[in-house]
Amino acid sequence: MHKKSIVIVMILMSLAVAKVNVGFYSLSQTTGDFQNKWIGYALTDIISEKLENVAELNLVKDDQIYDYLSSKGSNTFLNTANKASFEGDIKEHFKLDFLITGEYRVNPDNSLPITVSIYNLKDSTVIAPIVIQGFANDLYTIVSYITHPLCTNMGVNPSMDEIQKIKQIDLTAKRTGISNIYKGKISFRNKDYKGAADFFEEAYKEDPSNSMAKINYDKALAYFYGEGIFALNLLETDFTVSSPFRKQYMTTRKISKSYSAELLSSNLSPRNGGTHFDIDMSLRLTLAPDAYYMTNELIKKFSSTGGNDDALQDGVYNPNASKVISEREIFENNVGNFIISIKFLDREGKVLQQSAQTFKSSFGMTYPGAVKDKVFKNNFADASVYMASVSREIVRNTSKVQITVE
Repeated sequence: MHKKSIVIVMILMSLAVAKVNVGFYSLSQTTGDFQNKWIGYALTDIISEKLENVAELNLVKDDQIYDYLSSKGSNTFLNTANKASFEGDIKEHFKLDFLITGEYRVNPDNSLPITVSIYNLKDSTVIAPIVIQGFANDLYTIVSYITHPLCTNMGVNPSMDEIQKIKQIDLTAKRTGISNIYKGKISFRNKDYKGAADFFEEAYKEDPSNSMAKINYDKALAYFYGEGIFALNLLETDFTVSSPFRKQYMTTRKISKSYSAELLSSNLSPRNGGTHFDIDMSLRLTLAPDAYYMTNELIKKFSSTGGNDDALQDGVYNPNASKVISEREIFENNVGNFIISIKFLDREGKVLQQSAQTFKSSFGMTYPGAVKDKVFKNNFADASVYMASVSREIVRNTSKVQITVE
């Protein structure tokens, strides 16, 4: 009897922790300007990202389904209006309980009617759809309305904390270039790396503070030109690139990847009676000799004294050198957007906590020429990083601080 009770308890516990497997497939566009096909992919991606905050859900994203179908040579464009499209192979391979997809259209007035379909693949039934009337220039508000009903319609009841996370959207964040980001993602998964680089470049140009654009631009360039010693040479053979932007970006990308970093000192200030700590860290970032030579040559090019040896010390850029002004500004912006990434690792290498800050904020790059005065005056630069309210548990279990420049 005792053993039977233990078995029953174990079964109940396993049921309690069982997750609901939910697949997402990109919403399809029914009518309108098909330059807006990216919207269906974008909505699917953003909704998935928000619902990852719900502990009961195990999400299978659109890209995973796409990659699976592509690897089999199957048709990757499914009929989203038909539940049968997702039953059988897709359901069995991903062990799906539910599949979320839907349809939308973009009207001439920019309104965006959306129908989100939920297919119960366990019971082979169709749940009542969620209908939203939104606008194409505000996808984030649409997502904030959709996420909670999606959960409840699947019988999942998020906690208040989870509800806040899935509905909370930063409406102050810059969303310039969002269409180019998602067009780039679609190109990337179709293995059109040049097209992806083109789209991500436009998104990054429009909003250099958008970290998603920078990360994806980096990845697309790495696939198209490589990350080795000949990457810049490959770029120079790409005659379709007519502006100096990409070459400047690739140059500064090589510089960022040439940094080594060391932790010089750290200081802990207790908070809440010692349960948490504010941590001040002093870092030294050192450039490899070839990268430092490259920076010297660039700054000489942009300096008022041209190629003179004292160009690094004169502290002045030539305001009349119109042919290099745009390149100089690109160079400064790219360096300002370098990111110092700090990760606290345990003895197994697991990330316990991480933080990041830009060169612009780290070195106070607030005026033309700061890149020369504050970053590349020597082959090394010292910076400070502040992490607030780190738990005692994390501090105690940190075995290594990993510092990289991205």
